[in-house]
Amino acid sequence: MSAAPDLHQGGFAGLLKALEKRQRRFDGIGDVLPAPECDLRGMFDQKTAPPLSPPGMMPRYSAARKWVKLQEEFEGQPEILHLHAMLIAIARRADPPAEALTLFFRIWEEHGARLTPLLTVRWLISSATTFADIGKTGDQRACGMALSVMFDMIKLHDSERRLSGQPGRKPFQHVRARKVFPVAFGMPAYSFTGGDLDQNMLARIWQLCERDATIEPLGKAMLHHVMTDPRSIFARVQELKRQRMERGK
Repeated sequence: MSAAPDLHQGGFAGLLKALEKRQRRFDGIGDVLPAPECDLRGMFDQKTAPPLSPPGMMPRYSAARKWVKLQEEFEGQPEILHLHAMLIAIARRADPPAEALTLFFRIWEEHGARLTPLLTVRWLISSATTFADIGKTGDQRACGMALSVMFDMIKLHDSERRLSGQPGRKPFQHVRARKVFPVAFGMPAYSFTGGDLDQNMLARIWQLCERDATIEPLGKAMLHHVMTDPRSIFARVQELKRQRMERGK
């Protein structure tokens, strides 16, 4: 039997080539970062100033260009958000300098609980992905990867669902079709009566969060979103279970 063709053109070689291109190291990183021992606490109170020149005037791969683009995004917001975003951009590229990693971990070790409520979901996810890439401990890398993959899959799944034209809060209506289509890879379908896959997934990630104090505020904040937002697949699963229980009474 011949092997099935890859769904992504170029296979994994192509995927890795594209990823490596995105991971090209910034030039001139030392020109934009503060000293590793800088006062981080004060950056929560200082506001990000507007850039003095547009990013388009700067070399494409320069750290200065990325710094200014982030300056535009965080103008008027706490400077710590601007610095944190820049450190993420640096850390997720090839060969990040030790000074950048020191600052990133200082922020989370010393001020993680204060930083987390200021981050949008986009930057929560980026933070988790950064921990997955460069975490100091196995627990940090495992927890970061679990959070990152879970939110990426929610985004993929729920983005496709939007094409149905139905709101995210509302589960699909059960249709008694003549033909029941198989789940990918021959996996058994999830049971909406006694299934616990979603519960076990969340519980395991919560346990990972509790094993490392540095990533714990980030992880618990992200899991709180999953537990409380009624628009994701996790919420719809719970609603379907509730409906099944109601019909069974």
